[in-house]
Amino acid sequence: MTGTVDVGDSRSLLEVSDQAPADWSDLVDADSLAEYSHTRHWIEAVSGNMPGSRPIWLMIRRDGRPVAGLSAVRGLTRHGFGGVTLKRSCVESSFEGTSGGPVLADDLEPDDQQFLFSALVDRLASLRRGWLGSCSMVLSPRRETQFRAAMEGKPGWTRRETLTALISLEGGEEAVSRDRLGPNKRNERNRGLRRGLKVEVTKDPDLLGKYYRIYTKAARHWGARPAPLSLLADLVNDPNDEVFFTCVRLGDKVVGGHVNLHHGPKVLVWNGVTDPAYAKKYFPATTCIWGDLVEACRRGADWLDLGGSGSMNSLSGFKKFFGAEMHTRGLYLNDAPVLAGVRRLRRLWRERPGVKKADRWHDTLQDPDKRENA
Repeated sequence: MTGTVDVGDSRSLLEVSDQAPADWSDLVDADSLAEYSHTRHWIEAVSGNMPGSRPIWLMIRRDGRPVAGLSAVRGLTRHGFGGVTLKRSCVESSFEGTSGGPVLADDLEPDDQQFLFSALVDRLASLRRGWLGSCSMVLSPRRETQFRAAMEGKPGWTRRETLTALISLEGGEEAVSRDRLGPNKRNERNRGLRRGLKVEVTKDPDLLGKYYRIYTKAARHWGARPAPLSLLADLVNDPNDEVFFTCVRLGDKVVGGHVNLHHGPKVLVWNGVTDPAYAKKYFPATTCIWGDLVEACRRGADWLDLGGSGSMNSLSGFKKFFGAEMHTRGLYLNDAPVLAGVRRLRRLWRERPGVKKADRWHDTLQDPDKRENA
């Protein structure tokens, strides 16, 4: 899938390819709002490790210079309803809680940014295939503020509001601990460390593998398909060192961890879970986030993004005790009409009276002495 598209501007040309443009990283560096999920390594890691996936690269050049672009992954996913599972084609400019959407050079005039944003989104929608096909895109809080009105005027797109929890790192580690962590979280951190928890940033594949076993148990509880271990390993070994793995251990036992994505001013806690069996006594979730905060400050980041909480109110409340501010992102879907109908029926089915809502894995706490080898 390669070619060029006229975007209605004699100076600009949109290139479509399944190979990353050689100067893609230059464009990402020219956009101060770009996130790790816009980087070349992220897209290549996701498409290279998710079975049946392949990357899509859209690049707009103006007078030969890269000024705007959009990356996405095309793949097959499964959509279940009423015991029936259907395969469908999806094009995603975001993946498992990350933000996506267009990358735009900072020095573009506002009107140019609006024009090029629209051209990229329209081209993304044109890539939808099949009677169950879909496109999706998540806009970060600042991009959502900038382009929500433009998206609301586009036919075929629907919007869902989703929140993400951001902790300001202004003032560094000491200021975060003193001014933003709630007293209960400081106490939990201190008690966990006194009782023997160790938190470290590591690339050790053995520790990552032990963490992965906890993560897959959590994914089964959530009813979610876990990201492959190969993807996590690929990311942790990012050649630009923009990914770090925070690991929490009790002796030789891994009790949790977080895979963090860092680009520019923001670190995103992307993939993470801790063992609920150790929550009441050792507080590994609190200690792990503290480890994320310390490393994010060391790297000079301005924000630690704890991501969304879905419908799990207890998780949202947990994040607020770290001083997290809730910011709005926009999830945009462009579905084939049949799929849109299936989604509506599925949502009504899930929301019918008597259906148990999703909960945190930690809301089903267990005693480690009773399930040490679970």
